Amino acid sequence: MLFDAAPAASATRLGLNGDEIRVVSWNMQKKSIPNWRADYSRLTDGRDLILIQEASLRVDTVGDLPAAPHWSFAPGYRTDDSISGVLTLSSSQPLARCSFVNIEPLLRTPKATSITQFALQDHDQTLLVVNVHAVNFSLGLGSYKRQFAQIVDVLEGHQGPIILSGDLNTWRAGRTQTIAAMAEELKLVAIEFSDDNRTRFFGSPLDHIYVRGLFPTSSDSSVVTSSDHNPLTVTLSL
Repeated sequence: MLFDAAPAASATRLGLNGDEIRVVSWNMQKKSIPNWRADYSRLTDGRDLILIQEASLRVDTVGDLPAAPHWSFAPGYRTDDSISGVLTLSSSQPLARCSFVNIEPLLRTPKATSITQFALQDHDQTLLVVNVHAVNFSLGLGSYKRQFAQIVDVLEGHQGPIILSGDLNTWRAGRTQTIAAMAEELKLVAIEFSDDNRTRFFGSPLDHIYVRGLFPTSSDSSVVTSSDHNPLTVTLSL
């Protein structure tokens, strides 16, 4: 395993409630639109897992973000006054975590992936949660496929449930096929949204939630003006 932390006793004892895991996944566009706070507060209230892509940690706004006690941040792009990447907030302490960065070949922009492991109450199995911002600007599929091959390398030996979510940048057929192949290999199932307001490019949705060993009891894709991506919410049960 590539994880960098040993299981914590308190997390092992408590863990997430497998009967109801409330998840939100959202590319926040680096909090660049001023009204993000109201949407963030509404969307994250009562959630067990908050998966943010393009989470920008700046001195002036970092204090507004916490809506859960535990942070797992995978840094990507850096400037003089901020760091952006993928941020996983959770109501339960992770048992372990790992992260990696892939560089877009054209713009040289780093794209981060975070993988966290959680105990589940009254279950021996653990949950792996993947929060990913996929490589976007590339002429071919090489960099894109390498990013998801890294994810498969971590997940393929895991026997328990999985949540894989984020801005997967599936705006062309080859990218969609890459994700479909990964999902088939890992036995992941895509969450469907009856009122599907996911952000699209060239007609294809960019944001996704995939699961294994979990079943949705509700799902929603709402429209916001505080980001160029609409957030996804789902409640899952073992």
